[in-house]
Amino acid sequence: MPRLSRTQLANTLRFAIARALPSEADAIWTEIAPVFARYPKDQRTPAPGDLKGGYSRMDQSIQQSQVDVMYDLGTAVARELTGSDARRNALLGSCASDAQTANDRTCLETFIRGWGSRALRYPLPAAEVTAFADIAGATPVDRAAVADVITALLNSPWFLYRVEHGTNASQSVSPLSAFELASRLSYQFWQVPPDDELWAAAVNGSLLTESGFATQLDRMLKSPQLQGSLNEFVNEWLRLEELPSLVALRNDPVYQAFVGAEMPTDAVRTAMFEDVQRSAWQTVVSGGSVSDFLNDRRSYTGDPFLAALYGVPVWSGSGPAPTMPSKNRTGLLTRAALLATGTASTRPIHKGYLVRNALLCQQVGAPPPNAADMAPAPTATMTTRQVVTQLTSGGSCGGCHNATINPPGFVLEGFDALGRERDVERLFDPKGLVTGTPSVDTEAEMRVYDAERRVVSSTAELTKILDDSQLFESCVARNYFRFAQARVESSERDGCLLSEMEAAARSGAPMAEMLKTLAQHPTFKQRSFQ
Repeated sequence: MPRLSRTQLANTLRFAIARALPSEADAIWTEIAPVFARYPKDQRTPAPGDLKGGYSRMDQSIQQSQVDVMYDLGTAVARELTGSDARRNALLGSCASDAQTANDRTCLETFIRGWGSRALRYPLPAAEVTAFADIAGATPVDRAAVADVITALLNSPWFLYRVEHGTNASQSVSPLSAFELASRLSYQFWQVPPDDELWAAAVNGSLLTESGFATQLDRMLKSPQLQGSLNEFVNEWLRLEELPSLVALRNDPVYQAFVGAEMPTDAVRTAMFEDVQRSAWQTVVSGGSVSDFLNDRRSYTGDPFLAALYGVPVWSGSGPAPTMPSKNRTGLLTRAALLATGTASTRPIHKGYLVRNALLCQQVGAPPPNAADMAPAPTATMTTRQVVTQLTSGGSCGGCHNATINPPGFVLEGFDALGRERDVERLFDPKGLVTGTPSVDTEAEMRVYDAERRVVSSTAELTKILDDSQLFESCVARNYFRFAQARVESSERDGCLLSEMEAAARSGAPMAEMLKTLAQHPTFKQRSFQ
């Protein structure tokens, strides 16, 4: 019984409102948005042993504040949907406003059976329709009474959770019903309730057939609605939100001198995120592979600042995206979202950990408790690499940093803390005056597997090592599994599925095949309490 994520809940509320009053849906959402803003944000839950990362879908906790806000949301939506006789009549039809009262109960039950079933995502049986209608008492079409019914529907466990009983509740593993399968598909790939076509496939039973399921799955993976879910996956997998504001230090003399004449805005920060997300989306819709995503050198930004940083024209959003001209812009590793830091320091430790943990799925030992107190930054006389090496090469730190964390971060020193390409590092005194411009050293001994050591000096070589190892492809599959299933994998329970997803990612097949593999596996169509 997975709880809807905050994103899924927002989408589900908007779906319910739009089905009730489509022409007024946007206006009603604007009215209730302040109430929804109080709903607690899901906390990203990392896998055991990971120091960062994780997915908000994995937060399945329930707090009193969530219950309270959901009740307020239910009453707010109900109040809006019944805010006038005209709105009430649009919900229930002419039977709510005619001179007869004998048909009022039937009028309300018809609304519950129709709108309520779609909001709760399963056909309401007669007994439940009766139970909800009874809430209205003796005045079935009175606006306040109808509002009470809507409030109850929107606070049902069936609305807040994806309830899955399966078709044989006596078994620990049971096939999903058609409606449960429809919801699993729609929330997995679109983060919304089933649309009309998917609902119809559940109603007529075709969704439970092999061909019917394949038809719906293909349709969903080709739909623009997939992009929102893919964006959330990419954002959380690559930890894009860890990039601080690009203007927080705008009054700092060193940051001012580092940035130069034009200060980036937080709109640029957003554009950096979108650039990565659109790369993933374009890879999927164009039939590209996971490897193609890693190596994609096209720019997908319409932001002038970011486009200038890449040395390309702004992209209109349609047609071929411009290719970054520098041979050192080798794809994912060199996108500004993964390079910028919001400071004048490049943070090679952070980038090295990102490569190891998020891109290769390699766990790294936990830092000492006081590590955050020693954040390395260049000085007026020492480069970032020199400071990091001095701070981390000895004692208990050296084992992890020298061989594992620092090398990929050092290779990426060919780009500054805004993501601009560089050959030298400008050093500043506290007043922002340049004190030196030493050459940047990007050479490092890189190990992907413990027994394999290679000297790497460019992002092209680093990207190739990641790609050739195929650990990147396997890691994407593993992370997508965690995002999709809202849990960490179990080798015993999930080994076969994960192996199939990794094989699809590593085969060079379209990236969409990896997404499809998860849904095609028999376990996707089952409810399990094991």
